[in-house]
Amino acid sequence: MKEDRSRPRIIQSRLDLKTWLERTPTVDEVRPGQCAVCQRPSRPPGKPLGLWGHGLRLRQQRGPLSPDGKPETVEVAARRYQCRGCGAVLLVVPRGMMPRRHYAASAIALALALLGLLGLSPEEVRRRISPWQIVAEAGRWPTLRRWVEAARRGELFDRVRPSPPHFTEREVAERAAAAIGAFAPPGPGPPDPMAQAFLGGMCMA
Repeated sequence: MKEDRSRPRIIQSRLDLKTWLERTPTVDEVRPGQCAVCQRPSRPPGKPLGLWGHGLRLRQQRGPLSPDGKPETVEVAARRYQCRGCGAVLLVVPRGMMPRRHYAASAIALALALLGLLGLSPEEVRRRISPWQIVAEAGRWPTLRRWVEAARRGELFDRVRPSPPHFTEREVAERAAAAIGAFAPPGPGPPDPMAQAFLGGMCMA
């Protein structure tokens, strides 16, 4: 089957979401070093650029922008590039934006920590994470359940192992949050499990 190279490949920048929102980076600042499909260099010495700037694409992102922040919906202007060699389109996004998910990786990781480590109810987790406060089923949040089940299968974050089938949803969330928090960069003072999960999710996406 022929590969569809018009469908953008997602590339994560080193810039986090908050920094990106403060100022959309220029074309040169986040231009990938090479094409993710054919590996053509973006700046071959003495030759024209291999990856051309191809405009912006707006994407929504939900969740708090800090571990103790209020949930919100923001619009991110992701940068598009096209490879002159193979025609592939690359979409460069802030660190922590996950393909095919409306919530930031940091928000998802924080939700798992609130459920598994703090023992909050799904409704309380929704209040902390979702900017949409009206749901069809009181006391439940289907999005959180989908994240937990993806974590159970090992499909939410690449470096979080699957959980045993007999684990409860809370146990799956606890295990995943602890694993994600281990990837958070060290900080001053005693570690805060919620902050560690938030930052670890950003690093693992």
